[in-house]
Amino acid sequence: MTETCRMILDVDTGIDDAMAIFYAIRRPGIKLEALTTTFGNTDTVIATENTLKILELLGRPEIPVAPGVGRSLIKPYKRMADHVHGSNGLGNVELPAPKIKAIDEHAIDLMIRMIKENPGEITLCPVGPITNVALALTKAPEIAKLVKEIVVMGSTIFHPGIHGPIPPMVDANFANDPEAAHIVVQSGANVTLVGMDVTMTTLLSTDMMAEISREGDHAAQVLMQITEFYVNSYKEMYPGIKGCGLHDPLAVAIAEDPTLATMERMYIDIELHGELTRGQTVADRRRTADHLRNCNVCMAIDRPRFEGDFMDLMKMKA
Repeated sequence: MTETCRMILDVDTGIDDAMAIFYAIRRPGIKLEALTTTFGNTDTVIATENTLKILELLGRPEIPVAPGVGRSLIKPYKRMADHVHGSNGLGNVELPAPKIKAIDEHAIDLMIRMIKENPGEITLCPVGPITNVALALTKAPEIAKLVKEIVVMGSTIFHPGIHGPIPPMVDANFANDPEAAHIVVQSGANVTLVGMDVTMTTLLSTDMMAEISREGDHAAQVLMQITEFYVNSYKEMYPGIKGCGLHDPLAVAIAEDPTLATMERMYIDIELHGELTRGQTVADRRRTADHLRNCNVCMAIDRPRFEGDFMDLMKMKA
């Protein structure tokens, strides 16, 4: 890749969000312009603090962090992922309190401002519930055609959904705010969905973690300590699994290098009403929907290349 990917990364930090931040900062082809925060894996206040902690761990305190919304469009937020990410969102590993502070600009306003100031240049990569992005598009609909791309970590077409919600075919991010997902996929923006169909095929194994801990620098070693909680939660949820899904880092990787994925253009909408389907990604793949197709959906991944890139970055000496 020769063109630098200028990215705003929207996070609910979160263990896999921490890995995504790590990937975005250390990948030479990505310029991380800003981080925005939301609810999901934990609440927005903790997610913001965790984001600042990860930036300090990586020695990048200059990257701005803008706090965003604390709940979905229509429902209050309920913390339900402590068993996956720990009570502090970082696997119960305590990092030093951050010295840096979040900026005094709301995530939504930062997105709108930066996209308008840099038309066709900014890639939005939301890896939590996409409420911030939906509200930015609602407040300033014109940015749908000014943003370069919106690469969403969300959706599942074929892979079973997450444990917990009644609907059997929903991922965590769309389940947390189906209305926001609907707004984004129907916005007219250039949208790519990186969902569980591919993220559950790219696993960070315990052998990979041991290699990173052995060969990586201090930041990578701390990240692996944090990730141990995540891997253990996966072993409980998916007996026999060999590691944890690299959900958020994969979305960041595809935002920079879409050739990592095999994609299919589909007409996508989000079910908002069904008791067994609320939050489900509905794909119309019929030929009669050709003219309606609105999303690029990742169907397969060059797993060896992505995992090789991931390992190289984890072992890179800062």
